[in-house]
Amino acid sequence: MRMMIIAEFFLVILKVLWAFVTAGAKWIVRPKEKSVAGQVCVITGAGSGLGRLFAKEFARRRAVLVLWDINSQSNEETAEMVREIYRELDSPMPKDGTVGGVGEVPPFQPQVYTYVCDVGKRESVYMTAEKVRREVGEVDILINNAGVVSGHHLLECPDELIERTLVVNCHAHFWVSRK
Repeated sequence: MRMMIIAEFFLVILKVLWAFVTAGAKWIVRPKEKSVAGQVCVITGAGSGLGRLFAKEFARRRAVLVLWDINSQSNEETAEMVREIYRELDSPMPKDGTVGGVGEVPPFQPQVYTYVCDVGKRESVYMTAEKVRREVGEVDILINNAGVVSGHHLLECPDELIERTLVVNCHAHFWVSRK
């Protein structure tokens, strides 16, 4: 019995050491990033905060962006930031058509679409998803980022805010993921 415990102890030690070695190797030799260029990416809650940051990063990586937010004005502001990134990416090439000996890259067709969607309302999610499918195509990537933060202690929140928080932060993930 004692030998089994000692053997298991050394086995655990070896597994931990192996995990450190593989983690170190991944840190030194980075895996190749997945290209999202041209893929349709839906970002919920894109009008501000993390959603806006996600949109800008996916724009730099040349994804076709579909931005959902409950606030049309902030959603359009994010879309304009994305268009500016697209313009920077699509800057003109030198006259001879080469950059450092590399031939001209085919022109990039930047695309960003904005939709007003209240992810807390199932019908709004379903209608917007169908509209996206018709107007843009099938979705490749979903960044389900929309959320409600009350900033209050639980016992100080009005019932309506608690319900809204649960619907948007929990139920909406199922509705968006299904469509």
